Amino acid sequence: MGVIDITPFSGDHCESTALVNMLRNRGIDLSEPMVFGLGQGLSFLYWHSRQMPAPFLAGRVKPDQLMRNAARALGLDLRERQTASRTKAEAHLLDALDHGDVVGLKLDRYHLDYAHEDHHFAAHYVACIGYEDDTFVVVETSSLGIRSTSRQSMAEARSAKGPMSSRNLSFVVGPDGYDPATLAKSCRSSIRTTAREFLRPPISNLGFKGIAKTSSVMRKGWDRLDNPGHVLTLVGNSMEDGGTGGGLFRTLWARFLEEAHGLTGIAAYEHGATEYHRISERWTEVANLLREADDSTAPAALDEAAAIVNELATEEQKAMAELEEASR
Repeated sequence: MGVIDITPFSGDHCESTALVNMLRNRGIDLSEPMVFGLGQGLSFLYWHSRQMPAPFLAGRVKPDQLMRNAARALGLDLRERQTASRTKAEAHLLDALDHGDVVGLKLDRYHLDYAHEDHHFAAHYVACIGYEDDTFVVVETSSLGIRSTSRQSMAEARSAKGPMSSRNLSFVVGPDGYDPATLAKSCRSSIRTTAREFLRPPISNLGFKGIAKTSSVMRKGWDRLDNPGHVLTLVGNSMEDGGTGGGLFRTLWARFLEEAHGLTGIAAYEHGATEYHRISERWTEVANLLREADDSTAPAALDEAAAIVNELATEEQKAMAELEEASR
């Protein structure tokens, strides 16, 4: 079959990168920050169960929602398919590719031939753009670009189990429905919804409340974790380099607000972009404090990081309140 003729895009975050490529295949050329913002991508979650070796700080909405939200905002039909059968999953993928569709795939990259991960993560996304003989061609994020992997490895990756997994889940964007004239309105609606959910989280682990909780738990015991220096390095690297675009996704959000200001002329979006660029830098400062700590310096690093995170809870609450008010 070969490779579908698009100009492939490799961005910062896997789910938004996959969707940008799916949209390009439909002649819709939007930036990754725009896709992230329309997908109501910005959020916050603190998560640490007893089974987890390290706490997890998520700066985005839960997996799959970014694609669904963005497609809805753009008026597009997002076609999802899921099956427990590896055979059916591959047949569906081949059929879509033969019809010229770029296919978004959710999988565990650990199993793919080109991957060098030492851990499993079943909520990674790629855009599949073709196949040749026993090989699939995919578009990854900027660190990897265009890659090829065997059918066997793809089958294992797509059917992987684990937290946040969705066995053999795929996405295709339908060909009709997008009207560029509605983009400004869609930006405003997406900002309003993102802000509302951030400001009114259903549980204390989410939104600005989750940020405040993170500050509290940092002070209360992260330095007593097994191998705290190693654990903090994992957390810091995930925050900054784990496909977040830097600053725990806040840089992507700031760039989206800049584009939204250009489309709508709403001054609060320009101010929000400035605020979120600054906030992003502060999250990067937190990440660096954590990943530069060792067992002996962990307590001091955590005290400093917790103080910044506590301030960020208030700063993000204020910034989101202003964005919500401007988007009514």
